[in-house]
Amino acid sequence: MKMKEVYLNINCKVASFITVFLWASAFVLTKYVLKYTDVNTLAVIRYFIAGSILIFIVIKKKIFFPKILDLPFFFLAGFFGFSGYFILFNTAISLISPSTASIINTLSPAFTSIISYFLFKEKIKLIGWISLLISFLGILILTLWNGRLSINIGIIYMFVACLFISMYNVSQKWLSKKYNSFQVTTYSMIFGSLQLLIYSPNSLLNIVDFNLLIFLSILYMGLFPSVVAYIFWTRALEISKTTTEVTSFMFVTPVLATIMGIIILGDIPKISTFIGGGIVILGMILFNKTKNQN
Repeated sequence: MKMKEVYLNINCKVASFITVFLWASAFVLTKYVLKYTDVNTLAVIRYFIAGSILIFIVIKKKIFFPKILDLPFFFLAGFFGFSGYFILFNTAISLISPSTASIINTLSPAFTSIISYFLFKEKIKLIGWISLLISFLGILILTLWNGRLSINIGIIYMFVACLFISMYNVSQKWLSKKYNSFQVTTYSMIFGSLQLLIYSPNSLLNIVDFNLLIFLSILYMGLFPSVVAYIFWTRALEISKTTTEVTSFMFVTPVLATIMGIIILGDIPKISTFIGGGIVILGMILFNKTKNQN
């Protein structure tokens, strides 16, 4: 069976799980690779690979280029969803565990809804606000477990990264009125890749310093969590009965990232990560269900 047939015949749950599995692996491999290189180098090379693959797809599939007037919006989407986000993401991962970062990242649907509430007057029910408070209680447990306020700066970076990806989600809503989801993701990622290359062009030269394992790890992240995962996520959203059917799988990411972190990095999470993270995820599952009811 050809890959195209597999893609077209795949069901929503399988496509969603493949996506979150690949995203979870990126949390762990980012932590591993950052032991051998810097934040900028990883972001630039990872998205140079991803951008090159997508440019090839655009040319081969003859996907039409966005209208000139829409380019600034794709530029912003590329910044919030990819270039800016992954500089913050990589910095956060270098300072906190993959499990903690993946837990904070599950807040992005809530941040997206809050931004939409203020920008587009989208309603959030009372139970939705309560579920947000539950999740932030979990964050407080992550930061106050030792009885004092000692916020790891990595948590702040991950919070801002989460805000960035939420802004990207909002921009997607606007761009999706004119373009399909694959076009929005593709051109946003290409713009983000170009921004990273302009931001730190010399980082690309550091590729000659990598050993084979590090190079293959970055190649994997550039191809699978960056390109393949977004293609399957787009497919899952296209064939799902409700958006929640797909987004609910995001809450599996911290579980997968924790298991992979234990196996690959030997990173055993603290008890505060399990308790605080569990509360965060519980709040977000409740929030996700209220959005589905809306």
